[in-house]
Amino acid sequence: MKTVIKCVALLLAMLLFSLSSPALAAEPASGVIEGQLVNGTAGGSSVAGQTVTLTTYIGDAETGKSAVKSGADGRFVFNGLSTASGNSYEVKLRYQEADYTGRRLSLADNETTQSTTLTVYDSTDSDSAISITAAHTIIYLGAGNLEVVEYLIFTNASDRSYVGSGEITSTGSKRTLKLPPLPAEATDLQYGGELIVGRVLPDSNGLFDTSAVLPGEKLIAYSYKVSYNSGSYKFSQKVYYPIASYNFLVQGETTKATSSRLSPGQVVDFQGIKFVSLSGSALAPGETLNVQLSGLNQTGSPQTGSSRSGNQQTIILVALILFLVLGAGGGFVYMMKKRNPQPVSLEGSPEQLKRQLLLDLARLDDDFESGKIEKETYTKLRAERKSQLVGLMQGSKEESGRE
Repeated sequence: MKTVIKCVALLLAMLLFSLSSPALAAEPASGVIEGQLVNGTAGGSSVAGQTVTLTTYIGDAETGKSAVKSGADGRFVFNGLSTASGNSYEVKLRYQEADYTGRRLSLADNETTQSTTLTVYDSTDSDSAISITAAHTIIYLGAGNLEVVEYLIFTNASDRSYVGSGEITSTGSKRTLKLPPLPAEATDLQYGGELIVGRVLPDSNGLFDTSAVLPGEKLIAYSYKVSYNSGSYKFSQKVYYPIASYNFLVQGETTKATSSRLSPGQVVDFQGIKFVSLSGSALAPGETLNVQLSGLNQTGSPQTGSSRSGNQQTIILVALILFLVLGAGGGFVYMMKKRNPQPVSLEGSPEQLKRQLLLDLARLDDDFESGKIEKETYTKLRAERKSQLVGLMQGSKEESGRE
């Protein structure tokens, strides 16, 4: 009976509030997002008259779009936007066949205007400035299969966006980055990093991306599974771009890995999980990396266990911390997933914030999968973390373009 009374009282209070605040409900949206397009290419083309799109989100759900033309100086303005809590906005632009997205913006009740700068670049169909700064192959042992995870930092050293060459594909864009062919028996292919599902296509030579490669770094990750017999497997991968630094790790202290091109390293211990390592440098396009694996899973049971719980996508996401740590070089550092990451702090460097946000996203995924948090809470928190991460990464690209 008390519960019923409380519900009725709450309903009456909400009704009285809505009747007593007609002006508040009818108040027009007063938010403004203004900005400017800047061409980061030396002597680049004009950015006047470009169609700039503003996408509106509530949480992580898209709710609408509007478009304006940039002025002679590249400036644009969107008026009449909602300042309600939960709304956010993204400025987007397609310029010379490349897509650009600004950082996610939100308008608070006491902050009705946000300003942003979106750096674009002239495009090129040449991939001569494309290379791989660092690449890692990490193989986990499962019950009768290997889970292969590839992490690569592609670098565009020019001040032009590489948009590919040849014919337009089914995605509406040209072929850009070539990825190594997958084994014929590969299953459970998943993408991470800046690979977008639907923008990666297969052909007879493997996989290729169709998204433009902007100046700076592009983080790419993907994983797949392959079966093996009698405790052995031959790993083979073709090199399409110059690779400055390459690391190969396979789980299992008793596992043997041999290669004529890669040098053996020490057994590496990460949180009690041991990996045999190989490494190489200055790999040239046209080379083929061959690694013979033997002594796989000699204990007869999966060795991945609880230290690597979570789905493949979570594994890929967390492993991108490696690339945020390494940047354009440095020694080989591989961070295994932390089980109890701390809440995101607003202090520290952008790189520290990126790593912490990735860990938070992984923790949220695990908590949701295990039923520790409700879907509504999970969706809200994940959208917030993702928005912060996108903003940091986009900010890094914009800053790189201005240097």
